[in-house]
Amino acid sequence: MERSDFMSIVLVRIDDRLLHGQIVEAWVPYCKATCIIVANDEAKKNRVQRLAIESCASRTLTVKVDAVEESVQDAGSEALERERIIVLFSTLKDLIHAYDRGFRFSCINIGNIHHNGFGKQLAKSVYIDKEDEDIIKNLVSLGIDLDIRAVPWDKPVKVMG
Repeated sequence: MERSDFMSIVLVRIDDRLLHGQIVEAWVPYCKATCIIVANDEAKKNRVQRLAIESCASRTLTVKVDAVEESVQDAGSEALERERIIVLFSTLKDLIHAYDRGFRFSCINIGNIHHNGFGKQLAKSVYIDKEDEDIIKNLVSLGIDLDIRAVPWDKPVKVMG
């Protein structure tokens, strides 16, 4: 898939909490999103978690829960080409897995990575381990911009190159 296949994506976010109030109340209006794709293998398999996430849908917001590989296909599908899509990943590892399968983006927002408070702290709610740090360096080397902040009105944290 080419970059143009993903033109309807308005935000790609890493958030280990997946879909929650910050997304629905802050990022959806800020991005004028009409669709959220939660790209998470565990949520896709867990019926209760999937239904809880999908219950956030409304008349003006479609919510889909996909396995990481399915999300690559859905984000570029003709069925969603008129939507303004937020794609949520719970980990940088899932994001790079999607990238390796053809999912393209020019910027990612990192909102919440906790690792139980261990690791290198990049922001109030972002702690990275060595694997995350390596993925971030790889993303930066690919020319992908990183936007680290929990909500749109926070000042973005700058990341090492």
